[in-house]
Amino acid sequence: MKIYLLGHKAPDLDSVSGPVGYAEFLKKVKRYEDAELVPAVCEEVNKETEVIFSKFGIPLPQKISDSDLQDEDRVILIDHNEVDQRMPGLEDDKVIEIVDHHKIKVNFTSPIRIDVRPHGSVSSVIYENYLKEGVEPSKPVAGLFLASILSDTQGLKSSTTTGWDIKSAEELAQQTGTNIESLTFEIFKAKSDITGLSAEEIIRKDYKIFDFGGRKVFIGQVETVEPEKVLSMVDKLLPAIEEVKAQEDVGLLFLAITDILKVNSKIIYSTEEEQKIAEEAFDGVGENSIINIGPRMSRKKDIAPEIEKVLAEDTT
Repeated sequence: MKIYLLGHKAPDLDSVSGPVGYAEFLKKVKRYEDAELVPAVCEEVNKETEVIFSKFGIPLPQKISDSDLQDEDRVILIDHNEVDQRMPGLEDDKVIEIVDHHKIKVNFTSPIRIDVRPHGSVSSVIYENYLKEGVEPSKPVAGLFLASILSDTQGLKSSTTTGWDIKSAEELAQQTGTNIESLTFEIFKAKSDITGLSAEEIIRKDYKIFDFGGRKVFIGQVETVEPEKVLSMVDKLLPAIEEVKAQEDVGLLFLAITDILKVNSKIIYSTEEEQKIAEEAFDGVGENSIINIGPRMSRKKDIAPEIEKVLAEDTT
């Protein structure tokens, strides 16, 4: 029997590091001694993830699809829980655990283990498990955790950052002998690299699909130190946005371009309806398919909830 530890579609660093770190934790506490624990991804990883895994000398998890699962195999969901964010074809009865830091939207027919905490990173959640059980992550995994916390909290600047994230980052930096500022700069540089990416690949660089009141909403995010480089491509991005909407069967798509140095985001949209929703959600005025939404950096806390509120009001 294999237990696959699996992050969400369009994997980011935290959703790839989490399965690796949680597999090591489960082995140390001997929770599933009769099973083979396999960290995995369901799609190709991004440049940032490649850079960080190489830096800490850890091989990337294997890529799988639902066809790789045998009848006896099971799955632990890491860094996500909603159906639209899971590996396509994954059935509820395969899932035995969820470890996450996002809001919960599940409806299982049988009880499963769920560990969800309001931290800025799923790596912070997993690291807390290590400490509670009195075990220590290996130095390479500690490096992944540190990088993932810094990545998900945008260098500990995001509104999602908690005291536990800061404490964890400081402890992990000490354990690994890593300078937090230097690693943060390295992460930002990797995040900003869009060299060779097509318009569609930029839109899909980091995204999640949400179900807001029965409407599917694609929210992409490009975190960068050079936002104007992406914003100058708006004429190429708009037709690609429509293509992605058709491919994913979503009715709305918002692409947030986040300046991680100046702590500011702008959203690119392609339709009048999306403009109206964005203007209402962020109390601004859109122009030329772009709206400045100010110092909002977190998709989870600052962007998605505001869009969801507007759509909820539209259905009442």
